[in-house]
Amino acid sequence: MKKTNGFGLLGVIIIIIVTAVISGIATGVIMLNNSNTKIDLISNDEDLQEFVEVYKTLLSKYYDNVDKDAMLKAAEEGMVNFLGDKYTTYLEDEEYQDILDDLGETYNGVGIEIQGNLIVSVTKDSPAEKAGIMANDILQRVNGTDVTNANSEFIGNLIKNNNDETVSIEVNRNNQILTFNVTKAKLENKAISYNIDNGVGYLVIRKFSETLGSQVSRALNEMENEGINSLIIDVRDNVGGYLSAAEDTASLFLEKGKVIYSLQSSNSDFTYKDETKESRNYPIVILVNGNSASASEILAAALKESYGATLVGTKTYGKGKVQQIAELGNGDSVKYTSAKWLTPTGNCIDGVGIAPDYNVDGYELQYNKAMEILTAN
Repeated sequence: MKKTNGFGLLGVIIIIIVTAVISGIATGVIMLNNSNTKIDLISNDEDLQEFVEVYKTLLSKYYDNVDKDAMLKAAEEGMVNFLGDKYTTYLEDEEYQDILDDLGETYNGVGIEIQGNLIVSVTKDSPAEKAGIMANDILQRVNGTDVTNANSEFIGNLIKNNNDETVSIEVNRNNQILTFNVTKAKLENKAISYNIDNGVGYLVIRKFSETLGSQVSRALNEMENEGINSLIIDVRDNVGGYLSAAEDTASLFLEKGKVIYSLQSSNSDFTYKDETKESRNYPIVILVNGNSASASEILAAALKESYGATLVGTKTYGKGKVQQIAELGNGDSVKYTSAKWLTPTGNCIDGVGIAPDYNVDGYELQYNKAMEILTAN
């Protein structure tokens, strides 16, 4: 898959930022510049000189002590908030690093997937599996902290942010309390799961991580070797990840030259097309819902409009704006809207979403409808 400079960028990512907005989630797109070029705005912007004068005056003449760092941070956050754009935000260093860790190639952990405090799966050959932890175990304590009423994010942070190499994990298994001391290890960041149902491949994409394209490629090859004749791609409740992952995944299916998406800004337009030789031609149904956002919507739109895939579920979230990231000298970052993305046929879905071909409510009913479509012939 190409990494074009046509839009002035090398890396483009869609990052989820969870906030309390109207729909309960807000997703943002971050474009990472490939250089650390510094612009001398102070010497070229007369208005900024006024800002500096106010800053210097308050530091030197205010009657009380002034926390310089706190005042500067408040000014930075004030500029971000002034725009009134929910996707333009100030990111603490820890927030940004947590996001990158979640989407990276590997992570340092024990190899469990959790929902709330329930362990829903254990990675094969992981430290957790070797220690004896099993799916359906219910987490009780992690490093001595009660997690019986905790959410998965809190529990994950307890494991990940523990500086010790060994994590104490207490679980309830069939009303029996068991304790395991598990040594953390560097593990592949699993982004998918898949199986075959009556000749139909079923691929669940949980997040658009750094290695999603290669993971999907391996899964497709394995399922195709087993003789699948069609495919369901499930991006329900998937709120985004790296844009390059959406590009790489779409390129596994599209014919060379087909449009994946376009970007538009105030001074530049660019269309991203598949430049690979690899493609598929079997029927595809994509499962979507109101929490399918950003990279999920890019992939769904690309496969619907440039491949002919069928969408089943409910209307997607509607995240069609693009942001860039600017790293600050104090380690924090500013994420700001710089463009919008369009579907292959030129539609902007921001605030609108993508309507499915078959509007179906309910997880099981949506899956059943997809199977009905693909096995009708």
